[in-house]
Amino acid sequence: VSGGEAMMWRVLALCFMAGAAQAQVSSEALPPLVTEDPNSDVLAPVPEEPIGPDIIQPRTVAGETAVLRGLDKMTGRVVQLEILIGEMRVWERLEILPDACHATTPEEKPDAYAWLTIRDIRNTEPSFDGWMVASSPALNAMDHPRYDVWVVNCRTSEAEASAGSADQ
Repeated sequence: VSGGEAMMWRVLALCFMAGAAQAQVSSEALPPLVTEDPNSDVLAPVPEEPIGPDIIQPRTVAGETAVLRGLDKMTGRVVQLEILIGEMRVWERLEILPDACHATTPEEKPDAYAWLTIRDIRNTEPSFDGWMVASSPALNAMDHPRYDVWVVNCRTSEAEASAGSADQ
């Protein structure tokens, strides 16, 4: 046995002994890892405590207008687009159709999300068809070589009316 090989065996023996010693330290009985579900032949994990806090869905209000921003990556020009839900708008080479838009209520953390269908007029298939979230634009982003579009907010007629009365 060479010197390097002997050293390797010593290290392995030390690791083995340390693991055995650590296993002996705990004298408490371990809780069962699985329990049998009476309605099934499958074993299920035993939930000791809830895995996480209860998920509370934020309260939202359906918007009438989707507020979006568009970036032309070639020119660097950014525009704000306000499009009524259900109406298609053409911006540059993109057809943008917001099908739904929701914003959180004022007592919640500000956020908005919209279902958008975006199609380059040169293609038959949409470049994007799904939900976009204002607080996480990269979560479900449009993949287009020239343009970026993202949700900023959703407006309701109540919000517009209250904003108009606040100016007076």
